[in-house]
This record gives sequence, C-alpha cells and structure tokens, in this order.
Amino acid sequence: MAWDNKDAALRLIAVRESLGFKNQDDFAEKLDLTKSTYNPFETGKRSLSMQAARRIRERFGVSVDYLLFGDIGQPKEALAQELGPRPGAKPTKTPKRQRKART
Repeated sequence: MAWDNKDAALRLIAVRESLGFKNQDDFAEKLDLTKSTYNPFETGKRSLSMQAARRIRERFGVSVDYLLFGDIGQPKEALAQELGPRPGAKPTKTPKRQRKART
C-alpha cells in the first residue's frame, strides 16, 4: 500500500474529530506540538512524522499503521507470538516441565 499524504491527512482529521478536538490548536497542544508543526500533516503538505504518529499512538491508542497507511489489521497471531514485542531480541528460555516422581 502506498504512502499517501492526502489519505493520511484525512485519517488524521477523522481521528482528531472523533477524539472530540474541534480544532488543530487543541490537538497539537495535547501532542506537545505547535500548530505550525501539526497543520501541514493535516493538510497533506507534509508526511506525518514518526514522532507525531508515536505520540498519537501513546496518548490516544491509535495505530501508527492506521494513521500512515489506513491498515486496520493486525499481524497474524502466530506471527505476533513468534516475533514477540521486540523482534530480534533474544528469546527467554522457558523452564522444562519436571516429571513427577513415581511413588
């Protein structure tokens, strides 16, 4: 799926409005951004920065995949479990089950 600033801008507007923010000033303030930094994201003049997308995710629980690409799906459960929260990190070993002693 291609990265489209205009589509991302429309999703950003929809997210802002659905969260109850009627104007860019208030939303930008909640993200610790100035309106002059935030406005180009919403007008499609600039790509949404990863920093701003991360703040929206952390503060409002909106997926970065959704913001940037419109993807509402999640990775397959088996893949997500295999990768874990930090792909590439060394997996921790789970202790082997001990056999019960015979009586």
